[in-house]
Amino acid sequence: MRETDGADDGRQVRPGIGLSRRTLLRGSVTTLGLAAGGVLFSGNSAQALDIYNPFSGYQLTGTWQDHLDDGSLGGLDYGMGVGTALPAAGAGVISNIPNNGTGGHTVTITHSDGYRTQYMHLSRFLLADGATVGKGGIVGYSGGAVGAPGSGSSTGPHVHWHLITPGGTRVNPLNYLGGGGGG
Repeated sequence: MRETDGADDGRQVRPGIGLSRRTLLRGSVTTLGLAAGGVLFSGNSAQALDIYNPFSGYQLTGTWQDHLDDGSLGGLDYGMGVGTALPAAGAGVISNIPNNGTGGHTVTITHSDGYRTQYMHLSRFLLADGATVGKGGIVGYSGGAVGAPGSGSSTGPHVHWHLITPGGTRVNPLNYLGGGGGG
């Protein structure tokens, strides 16, 4: 008699694991989809979070590793002039944090499955807390000029960008986008 995963189609599972080969393959395909498609998947592969890199047209002036080497929790810096419109990487709900310590004015976009994108060193917020924004909608304006309101500890005009998982871990958005475009 074969051991099954409880489905009435009699699929065989690996003894002691309780997962069918189909379930294991489905998980692998979801993981590969992150790197290949530029779309971030939640635990349910039928529910995809559509985000992109809205700053790909700007020079990357600080890499993820640069930030880690400097003792921060990571992030990406894109050089741009003060007052540049900042598009939402994906649809979501806005939270503004004025004067967020070293990050200065910070906008957080909470996406449909709990992932959050965050932009720091803004010169100005555009949308109110709780407002919804569509993918590509403008959420604020870049800042970062030394000593200017909202710049935090910035050393020059730019935007700092990162992605936060539903569990609260800051991660490099480019690792989840697979080279997704924008800009």
